[in-house]
Amino acid sequence: FFSQVGRRAWGCSLRAMAMLRQNFQSFLTGGVVALAFGYYRVHQDIYVAAGAVDARIEALGSETVSSVAAMQKRVKALEQEVAALKALKG
Repeated sequence: FFSQVGRRAWGCSLRAMAMLRQNFQSFLTGGVVALAFGYYRVHQDIYVAAGAVDARIEALGSETVSSVAAMQKRVKALEQEVAALKALKG
C-alpha cells in the first residue's frame, strides 16, 4: 500500500524506481569502497609515522646518553683543575 502511495505521490513508474534504487545502491557501494580504502591509507600513514617517531626517540635517547657522558667527563676534568688550583693557593 505505502509503495503505491509513494509512487503516486512522486509520479514514478516501477522502472524509474528500480533505476533510482540501482543508482543509489551503486553510489553507496562506491562510497563504502572509498571509505574503506581511505581508512586503510590513513592507518598505513599512521603506522609509518609512528615508526618514524619511535626511531627518532630512540636516536635522541642515544644522543642524550653520549652527551651526558661527555658532559660528565668535562665536569670531572674541571673539578680536578679546581682542586689543583685550591691546592696551589692553600
